[in-house]
Amino acid sequence: MKVPFYGMKLSDTNQIILSEVESRHCVKVLRYKLGDEIQVLDGRGNLYDCTIFDDNLQQCTLNITHVDFKDRNDCSLHIVISPPKNPDRIDWLIEKSVEMGASRVSFALSERSIRSKIKLERLERISIAAMKQSYSRYKLRIDDIAPLSDVLGRIGAGQRLIPHLEEGERILIHEALKSKKDTCILIGHEGDFTPKEIKSAIDNNFKPVSLGDRRLRTETAAIMVIGAFNYVNGY
Repeated sequence: MKVPFYGMKLSDTNQIILSEVESRHCVKVLRYKLGDEIQVLDGRGNLYDCTIFDDNLQQCTLNITHVDFKDRNDCSLHIVISPPKNPDRIDWLIEKSVEMGASRVSFALSERSIRSKIKLERLERISIAAMKQSYSRYKLRIDDIAPLSDVLGRIGAGQRLIPHLEEGERILIHEALKSKKDTCILIGHEGDFTPKEIKSAIDNNFKPVSLGDRRLRTETAAIMVIGAFNYVNGY
């Protein structure tokens, strides 16, 4: 199966014009030419079958021959996470989040955070590449890093969970997750959130949960909770 390209349908037309980056990859690298058939994802649920109308290196124009639309899952998963120190692990986190079907990733700056910046444009490119490689229909939404208190104020999901390591009553995440609900899961770095931050999350309707006895890396914890969410929802 050939990897699709990424682009948007032009308003009121039956055409797509690829970006310069996508055009060069299509025409110069992969050597597609006039009349060849390719596929395009728009990150909004559509997979387009197209033929090349103009094989311009900067603006490759495509005629759409067929559209296949796939609706979103009936519930979404929003991961709020303190970014790992190693940028390679952040890249990996974004790639796997796309492949496993998360809807949104927000980076939160907590009191114990080591990293205070992320390379958002780079992560967007990684997200698009992973979307194309995995044939994911929807583009991952990535939010730039912001203070945890600000992020908590923007949460819209009804089901909210926070795995943490502090003492107190916690149940396993598989038992806490309810199916068919928009979900937000808050994940700290290896040093965990402070007790004050955990209380703030609980005050914002986050339910304390456990990921088991093992202490996981931040990005591993994120993938584990995505897997749990998919299992509970049958994805």
